[in-house]
Amino acid sequence: MFQKITEINEKRKLSKFSTNFSNHHALKPIKAFTIGEIDIAEFLRLFTETDEIADYLDSIVDYMEKYDIPIQRRTIMMKNANQNKPFAARSHVEQYIKVYAQSFRTLSNEWKVNPPKVSTHLKTLSPLTAYGAYEIHNIIADFYYQFDQTSERTEKYHNEFEFILDTLPGYLSGGVSAENYVSQFILPKYPPSMKKGERKRMIKEEIKIAFPRDCKGYPRWLQSPEWPMGSNGKPAAYVGQKAFTEYSEYYFRDTTTNAQLTITQWW
Repeated sequence: MFQKITEINEKRKLSKFSTNFSNHHALKPIKAFTIGEIDIAEFLRLFTETDEIADYLDSIVDYMEKYDIPIQRRTIMMKNANQNKPFAARSHVEQYIKVYAQSFRTLSNEWKVNPPKVSTHLKTLSPLTAYGAYEIHNIIADFYYQFDQTSERTEKYHNEFEFILDTLPGYLSGGVSAENYVSQFILPKYPPSMKKGERKRMIKEEIKIAFPRDCKGYPRWLQSPEWPMGSNGKPAAYVGQKAFTEYSEYYFRDTTTNAQLTITQWW
């Protein structure tokens, strides 16, 4: 009996939530971006043009937190050795609500104590990196899922993220400056319509040329890659590195001015 009353109350909460937010015109570009009718550049143009979409997303979080609205999680299939099993994936919406954010292992303690506004967080993600674009799309798609559990989200950003992970060498993968450069100046030359193997081969070849070295080795980063850009906006040349007791220094050369650039990473 108690479980049935709980279910009824949750349905009432969801119904009121939907009534308050599903008819807002800001939901239209959110849906269009989720299903792939508009690309990330157009969505972010709309997002930054006014505060309307940002305020709408923040108000959703505030309302869900205040009235304890049930989070709608997507069911995905988790592959294991025996069979595919359904799994309720944690929603990105939850990371902005303190009671849910506590259980995210990947979030910092500061975040868990004081989750940021979704609008503030979105502005920190770079749409020029495959990871940034994928993360932005995932967040927006999870917000749209709270209103519509039937629409399919586009796989464009997921596929491109997986492709770049498979293509970028380890000494560049995860580095914001490197991913920005590759995404902005190399990937557009080789569109996804190409054969995957050929596209990957050509991009890898151009990456080797674009990120020059004055030595045989590659940076062995202690943390995320931080390959610097030179004064001409192109990747500097890697010269070498030196390990110290508590940190390592990575030396690069500006290919235009020949000035030395030093990156320091601590253990």
